Amino acid sequence: LGWMRFFNSRSIPLGFTLKAATLRKRQDGWYVAIRIEDKAIPDYVTKPLNEVNSILGCDLGITKLVHLSDRYQIDNPKFSTNKKVRRTLKIRQRRVNRKVKGSKNRKKAANNVGRFHKKITDKRTAYQWNVANTIVSRKVDAIALEDLNISGMLKRCQVKTDEKTGRFLKNGQSRKKGLNRSISDASWSDLILKIEYLAVKQGKVVIKINPKYSSQECRNCGHTDKSNRDAEKFICIKCGYHEHADIGAAKTIRDRAFKIVRGDSAKLAV
Repeated sequence: LGWMRFFNSRSIPLGFTLKAATLRKRQDGWYVAIRIEDKAIPDYVTKPLNEVNSILGCDLGITKLVHLSDRYQIDNPKFSTNKKVRRTLKIRQRRVNRKVKGSKNRKKAANNVGRFHKKITDKRTAYQWNVANTIVSRKVDAIALEDLNISGMLKRCQVKTDEKTGRFLKNGQSRKKGLNRSISDASWSDLILKIEYLAVKQGKVVIKINPKYSSQECRNCGHTDKSNRDAEKFICIKCGYHEHADIGAAKTIRDRAFKIVRGDSAKLAV
């Protein structure tokens, strides 16, 4: 590349040693990320599990991005799946398709699409840092998160065929396509990484919990059934206990974390 002028967005503090530099080309120019180190600064020390007295449960979703066990809900702006953005992307992509292949106008139109995607990504990243700060700044000793297999959730549905005719049958993939798009837009994995990063800096513990049946399990009698949940409503078919399904799931995740920290005989939080 040769010599390039750059904008010094963040000065390197004194006493730090440069370890590596990564150059990256994006739609609007070149970016450099510098890794620095100062061995005089001590490492962050997390609190041991036997000293954890309070835990915040988090349930990730799509209607709301995060449901917390203290009944606080964080909105999901849906940066790439809302109506306005999808219409804008459709129009700009159509402009690319109508240009002559290999022409400069086609490259300019494609670059506009790329810059718009970058703008969406930057908005999502900035919002996730705010969300992670909101969660980690809670006065708790540990944060319980769902241990999700997101790549498995995004897999295509299995193909179904008729045994007699061999023709393909409906497998629900057309409906799942919209769900996959919403999951990718929420970017749960990136949000979890940001929460883990900020939690370590504040000395808090992050506990990964198996979320299986967390939104179908009754917190009153323990009965687990798919019929207990109807969208965001939770009504136990056995004892009649009712609760917001996702907030109840966050409380269940918190209680499961308490079982790991204190043992199965521990008294669960109310």
